[in-house]
Amino acid sequence: MKRISLCVLLLASGASGAQPATRAEVQAQRAAIDRQFVREKAECEQRFAVSACLEEARQRQRAALAPLVAREHELAAEERKARAAAQAQRVKEREQAASQDDGQRRESLVPAAPAVPASHPARPRSPEQAAQQQRQAEQKAQAEAARRREQARERELRQQQRLAEHEAREKRRTKPPAAPLPLPGASATSAASAASR
Repeated sequence: MKRISLCVLLLASGASGAQPATRAEVQAQRAAIDRQFVREKAECEQRFAVSACLEEARQRQRAALAPLVAREHELAAEERKARAAAQAQRVKEREQAASQDDGQRRESLVPAAPAVPASHPARPRSPEQAAQQQRQAEQKAQAEAARRREQARERELRQQQRLAEHEAREKRRTKPPAAPLPLPGASATSAASAASR
């Protein structure tokens, strides 16, 4: 048994003393440790004190797997760094390509007349036109306010209707109050009179 666990520890630490270089090597070593644990577990089950033997085998397995798990974490960190560097390079290349494209577009474009934003209406040419636009804006604002008042009124009516329906449902659901229980003295008196008969 000791010879087997020694093999597991040597296998875990690597016979050459070097850590596995790739995930495939780590997985191969992990599989070998798992196979060894299965063999040790089978041996333990043949003994009288199974629990203690199994616990020792598990401890040896955990000790053998610890360096492999650490190496897996190192490999994962290296892979993340490589992916991050590749992503940063792709972003840098895209930015350079975009700046080159932007520079070429600027050279090819002819300056256009500035557009008037749609939110600013054209200035009226005469005071009559200004007054007319003012009246139209006021009418539009009044119509919008009336529409909002009507919507608020409709919402309030719907809310009142829902509340009334809810109250009606609650009235139908509630039971009438139960009859009160008889007084203790009254039941003792009726029991005594019934016993005397």
